[in-house]
Amino acid sequence: MKRALRSGFTLLEMMVVIVIIGILSTYLIVNVPQWFDMANATASERNMGRLYQHLLMYRQNNNMAYPTDTGQRFFIRPWKDGLIEKTEAQALAFFSPAYVYRDCAADVGVDPEAVSSVEYLSDWDAIGPGYTSYSGFNGSSDKDARLKLKRNPGSVAIISDALMIHRFGVIYLTGEGATHRLLRTEIEEQTGLDLDDEETIFRPGPGCGVPILETVSND
Repeated sequence: MKRALRSGFTLLEMMVVIVIIGILSTYLIVNVPQWFDMANATASERNMGRLYQHLLMYRQNNNMAYPTDTGQRFFIRPWKDGLIEKTEAQALAFFSPAYVYRDCAADVGVDPEAVSSVEYLSDWDAIGPGYTSYSGFNGSSDKDARLKLKRNPGSVAIISDALMIHRFGVIYLTGEGATHRLLRTEIEEQTGLDLDDEETIFRPGPGCGVPILETVSND
């Protein structure tokens, strides 16, 4: 007589399965935030690339000159001048996936449910600190900045994250259209800041302590 086939799991087998599930769960808990951060960073780099294309269109219409505006108005100028189709899809490129339109609007006292992203960006006079997720070129921060941008665009940051909204560091774009990632360890080395301290806030811009990010401003 053949032995009946065993059904079910033994206690040992169940314990092994539980241990494996626990290990996988811990791995996911630790790594999922990092995966989301990298995905947001990649999407933000695409946004900066789109903003750069806007600036190229502006230059083609203005004798290859960049906008004379500073800060956020620098990269919003092509939108204001009607060089970009004013749709929600286009508007959302001005906001990082890690710091979206809804967050920016709420932080400056605008109800994102009552004001669309298109209407929001079209209010030129309202643009001020924290208005978008990004900082733009600020030629007034360095009297030679515009000359450097003309002669060696790859050495000048023209768009960057407004804050260190990514876990790994800051994304910025230089004048030739390339995006870069500045790691938090590099920021700490250059500034002496302890970014693990929850009270520490790093903002790219004049006086931030990171030379490549001195030429942008979120004003």
